[in-house]
Amino acid sequence: MKQKWETKNAPIPSKWIAQVSRDDNLGIAYISGLIAGSEENKTEMTAAQETKIILENLKRIVEDMGLSMDNIIKTNIFISDMKYFNEMDKVYREYFSHDNPPARQCVGAVIWGNYKLEISSVAILK
Repeated sequence: MKQKWETKNAPIPSKWIAQVSRDDNLGIAYISGLIAGSEENKTEMTAAQETKIILENLKRIVEDMGLSMDNIIKTNIFISDMKYFNEMDKVYREYFSHDNPPARQCVGAVIWGNYKLEISSVAILK
């Protein structure tokens, strides 16, 4: 059965969005899209800085579930302009195994708060 799960070690989205929706019977967790900040602490950042903040928060989430970044099997990257792709990708590659990276989708999108990136992901729980 699906259950809402969250950790205070990473930003928690609004009450209408689950930080993580997981199903232990299916062995899967869907992690909502992460951005690099909020309206309260918005500062202008490079795509590399945003990527690092997002992936550090993702790492905290999966580690608090007793997992590692190797449990991430899929990421969806929403990017405000593809000109940021190489900058994002350089940081992204530091967080995932080169031999067995997660499947990845990268699409152009308008991102809430005028951020450059948003990353959602899927993790296996086993």
